Amino acid sequence: MNSKAVALQGGLALLGLAAAYITWQRQPELQAGEVFVLDITKNELQTLRFDDEEAKTWVELQRGSDDNGSFIALRLSERAAPAAKSTAPAPDAGKPIPERVVRGSEAARTLYERFAPLRATRALGVLDAAKLKDLGLAPSKKHITVVTGSGRRVFDIASAPLGGTDPYLRDQTDGRVFVVSRSILGDFQAAATSLVERHLHSFRLEEADRVSVTAGSAKKEYRVARSADGKGVEIAETGGAGKSDPTARAWHERVLGLWPSESLGKGELPEEGEPRPKLRLDYSAHGRSLGWLTIAEGAGPALQSVSSATPAPKKSFYASSEFTLGWVKLSGDSEALVAEGVKLAGGKP
Repeated sequence: MNSKAVALQGGLALLGLAAAYITWQRQPELQAGEVFVLDITKNELQTLRFDDEEAKTWVELQRGSDDNGSFIALRLSERAAPAAKSTAPAPDAGKPIPERVVRGSEAARTLYERFAPLRATRALGVLDAAKLKDLGLAPSKKHITVVTGSGRRVFDIASAPLGGTDPYLRDQTDGRVFVVSRSILGDFQAAATSLVERHLHSFRLEEADRVSVTAGSAKKEYRVARSADGKGVEIAETGGAGKSDPTARAWHERVLGLWPSESLGKGELPEEGEPRPKLRLDYSAHGRSLGWLTIAEGAGPALQSVSSATPAPKKSFYASSEFTLGWVKLSGDSEALVAEGVKLAGGKP
């Protein structure tokens, strides 16, 4: 290929990248009746903040990045612990949940990008004080602050009235009122549950070709390969006969299906102290690390001496991985899962 052809191909490639960037930045088409509330691009948007004076909570969303790529960082305010469903006293009853920073879910990214630009289904214009009071906007106890490179805009937001479906938004800058999607208010109010990332990895088991299981000084490596029917994977200990181990496969599938009941913030430790690691898993493909997972036992009453007459309290377990910003508390009974993992590593449960 001569130099002219190389230059031509390079120029076409640059034009393609420029076109892709312009398309990504370009405002989407408005549907019939829609208007722009906030006419900004994704690059201009920096921070979203929702303040709820009634619930005495707030949440912030902003861009973050790590070795896994870009994500939405979610900062949650300190808040009261949820009331226990049972009438029996709960060990965490009355304990506040501290302010924390966690990885946002795909729903958090969708909500963040909804504001660049922010569209309304209807524009109601500037309304008088009586109408604003009827709509719950005078005064409003919920506010959204949008921070961009050129400044900040604050909006009052109120739930839909009885019989309605979509909330009302008022721009404090010029007083204009809009009707916006109900998912905006719903997502902000449910941020602690719906906007927090619960997955421990961004990859699937079938993407790996090696996984090692370590428990203390014991360690074993397993080979991962597509099953003959192409509907799953087979796992076999490396260096052995190479026979597929259905027990190991089922255990790894359960591990990758773990679902946290609570995500602690970046740098945050459980109240009982630093969890004690029991297992570590390392996943790789073609010699490249895909990720890792540490499962640890909580350093709570379960590890302290108790009298023989007192039933041993249930153990708590935590996990951290390449995809979490800190420790996450595992739901359900993880003790049996950990014991089986220690056996797979060649250790003693």
